[in-house]
Amino acid sequence: MRSRRRRPQIFRAVVGILTAALLGAASVGPAQAAANDGRLKLGVLSFSPSSVDATAEGATATLDWTVTNGNASAATVSGDVYIRQITAGGSAVGSAYDISYSLRPDGSTMTSSVSGNAQSSTYSYDFSVPQYAAGPSATWAVVRVTASDDQGNTLTVDKGRLSEFASTVTAKELVDSAGPTYEWISVPPDQPTYLYNAAKPVTVAYDIEVVDPESGFYKGEVTVAGPGGQTASGKLKVVTAGDGTTSCGPNTGSWGINDMICGVSVTIPAGAAAGTWAVSRIRLTDNAGNTSVHRNLNLAPVQVTQNGTLQASDFSITPKAVNNWSAPQKLSITMQPNGVRQGLASATVWTDTGCGGSVTQAPVISADGTITVTATMFQTYDKECTITGIALVDGAGDVAAYGSYFDEPDLNLVVTQIPDTTPPVATSASLSFTTVAASALPRNVELTADVTSFAGVNGYSLTIYDSTGDPVGGGYGGLFAVTDGTVQIVAGLSQGLAPGVYTVGFTLTDSGGLHAQYGYPGNVGSPAPSGPLQITVTDS
Repeated sequence: MRSRRRRPQIFRAVVGILTAALLGAASVGPAQAAANDGRLKLGVLSFSPSSVDATAEGATATLDWTVTNGNASAATVSGDVYIRQITAGGSAVGSAYDISYSLRPDGSTMTSSVSGNAQSSTYSYDFSVPQYAAGPSATWAVVRVTASDDQGNTLTVDKGRLSEFASTVTAKELVDSAGPTYEWISVPPDQPTYLYNAAKPVTVAYDIEVVDPESGFYKGEVTVAGPGGQTASGKLKVVTAGDGTTSCGPNTGSWGINDMICGVSVTIPAGAAAGTWAVSRIRLTDNAGNTSVHRNLNLAPVQVTQNGTLQASDFSITPKAVNNWSAPQKLSITMQPNGVRQGLASATVWTDTGCGGSVTQAPVISADGTITVTATMFQTYDKECTITGIALVDGAGDVAAYGSYFDEPDLNLVVTQIPDTTPPVATSASLSFTTVAASALPRNVELTADVTSFAGVNGYSLTIYDSTGDPVGGGYGGLFAVTDGTVQIVAGLSQGLAPGVYTVGFTLTDSGGLHAQYGYPGNVGSPAPSGPLQITVTDS
């Protein structure tokens, strides 16, 4: 059963109020009275209380510190304080907590100035003491302090000097006696599972969810194993930023350090054995120092190749130009496989964002020794489709991989969109009625037009004009693209139209943005294809 998730620790900043000794006041504190030596110094640092009972969640110890600056021209001070669990011998355990501070908080820092100015500023932070440790007590210590000002002066105080301060807090703890577990590990969707490593190393990315409900996850190592016992490893580690957020490599997802999705990369050396490489071992350590090792795994396999036994050549694609303005278009990719053992198991095609790839199971080898697989160029807005990768797998498990998707030379398989240069054409047009009584208004009229279009008619507008050429009604809208067929356009005749003859003009727009106009007054565009489009409104 999966352990219950705990809420992540939340850092609580103590936001102080600047005292009357504001920056720029005549009296600025003792540091400015000192020589203008540009030196930043750590004046005071202490925890209060010096011991807490953390067995109940929510115990805190307040850390106060002061930074002085001998540079009278400095206006700002900022830096970081790092807190970490240490052993009796001074060794670090688990990850460090990074507390960012600033005299003038910019929204990303964890704590604010309580009093002072750039020459002498004091800070305060409520440290949430972790509830779990390896034993019934633990010591948490400030292990590093940094500071900098706007004049380029910097300060770094490490643990040797920090021993001069009351920089530790001792806590009664709940005992964490078990290491972390993992929920799953997988190759991200955008990561190739076929890898080419003939001339240089290849890197495999993995995502892994790690759970440690007590002290929380700290670091780990993922090992993959290939043919002949060859192995490669990659490390992962939780990092706490100065704003209190935690990360664990790329694709980080987090419910706090107790349940994290981490990204880890493993590099397989150039020329390492071709074949299946899979995660064989996962080593995980929590913030109490407990380590769990999961062995004899066979997870998230990838295929490594040098295009040795199985190969392919003579890649081509047809057609090289398509009309995809109104509908997706199928593309045929042909190649010559060589060294096939036990038949071809699959052929996979990867493309750029302008089109879609495919997976063909058991592709048929034709009489001339070639195979043909497909890709799809999407509709309308995609001007170009590039095949970025092709991988073949045969029945013996051999793999051949080609293209930039595998960091190999481009395949030079590119298809382009045929430009739209011809506006749509209406070959006929008629109205659903040509006479209507004024008393029957308002009423919709429907225009039916037969059209042909290279790019497909996908929009229209229709306007109704009175005898003086002023518009008195109409409508506009979109259509599913029609390349050769009938379109129907609906517009409204308003109530209150005076008896008389009204003219209808309409515009057809295609998927490429070209348009054609018909029937408008003043000889705008072309005449209506089947004669004038007119509606007579009668007084009865």
